[in-house]
Amino acid sequence: KPRPPPGKGGPPPPPAVSFVGLRTKQKEFSPEDLDNDFKYQNLFEVLFSPELHLLSAMFEVMAEDAAGDRLLAAVLRLIDRSARTEVIIKACVEMEVANTLDAPTMFRRSNMSLRILRMHLAKVGSQFLEDSLRAVIFRLKDEVDRKRASGCTMEIDPTLMTEQDNLQSNVKDLVFFCGCLLDEIRQKVSAGLGNNITAIFMQLRTLSEARFPNSGLGVVAGLLIHRFLAPAIVEPHLFGLTDIAPDPTLERALKLVATVLKALASNEEFPRDSPMSAMNTFISTNHRVMQQLLKTASSGKDDSWDHSDPKKVEVLPKDVPDLLRLVVNKMEIIERHAYLQEQQHEELRGSFLRLRAAVADLTYSASYSSGVGSRYGAAPMAPLPYETDEGAWDEQGQGGGG
Repeated sequence: KPRPPPGKGGPPPPPAVSFVGLRTKQKEFSPEDLDNDFKYQNLFEVLFSPELHLLSAMFEVMAEDAAGDRLLAAVLRLIDRSARTEVIIKACVEMEVANTLDAPTMFRRSNMSLRILRMHLAKVGSQFLEDSLRAVIFRLKDEVDRKRASGCTMEIDPTLMTEQDNLQSNVKDLVFFCGCLLDEIRQKVSAGLGNNITAIFMQLRTLSEARFPNSGLGVVAGLLIHRFLAPAIVEPHLFGLTDIAPDPTLERALKLVATVLKALASNEEFPRDSPMSAMNTFISTNHRVMQQLLKTASSGKDDSWDHSDPKKVEVLPKDVPDLLRLVVNKMEIIERHAYLQEQQHEELRGSFLRLRAAVADLTYSASYSSGVGSRYGAAPMAPLPYETDEGAWDEQGQGGGG
């Protein structure tokens, strides 16, 4: 029986253009995949190796902004989940000491090791910050509000004081709050920072003393006071100590307190012609108190860590996709930074090829080559970004840096 023509009871006419079937999208990542898929462990073994070669090269393309901090937090969660936190943190301490030319400049450069250490301390030391700083900050806020109502501040710089301000009264108030803060920190440090924090400062003090004799406590002060406590004092809202950012008047008072605390930790009095020189008596009087605080913070029975179940570490669904997008989209830049280290680390060649293979194993592979010869040999087919609905990592808020 003859078939009716198309459109008259027969089959629909063929399309004018034949469409190529779309590529099947990779299944959405879930944190449980980290425990069940060896491919992730392969990636973490290469990227999170204790030598830090590839990790430090990757940090060169991570911007120091909000987007970069979010990715850094994701990296630290993945390090925790893969049970490599102790190894990585100890390696960061070793790298900082080894790459510093003299003790006073340690922790002055915002490099990979410092960024990891700062964020790690902020996470594991959040309860310590709340116990030692929060109450004093709120008392200071109440005093600033009380003074403001009468047209006064806590300023000790005569050029910035109001007509209602009294210099002697403001110096007395600043000494009082600096003393309150010092007492709270000293008491909480004596009660115990926790093995995982104390172990960091123990290792730092030991390595620093070995390379720069008599520098241990000063270096501990650089990380504990300058890079951990002082930022939390000046910007308490970023550390969960307050709900909102301090207003300019309170922020100025917090900066004065933090400046005095840092000078005390460094045992450096202010120049005589500086308005801050009014605090020199406080610094000289409390020098021994600060030295004992630093000794306590960096002393313990041993440098052992307390370990929890890595599977209980909360990993966000975006953590691995964001990490893969960064590595894939910045692969050539990461390779260039890694190449700069090759003369000192010959094993980097094999590590970088393993990184390419591990990333390609977890992402789509394009049917073309990048056309750029790899310094480390022939690269596999150029991997495409890990596909999610969010798009490429460095297109989210333009914060990827590069």
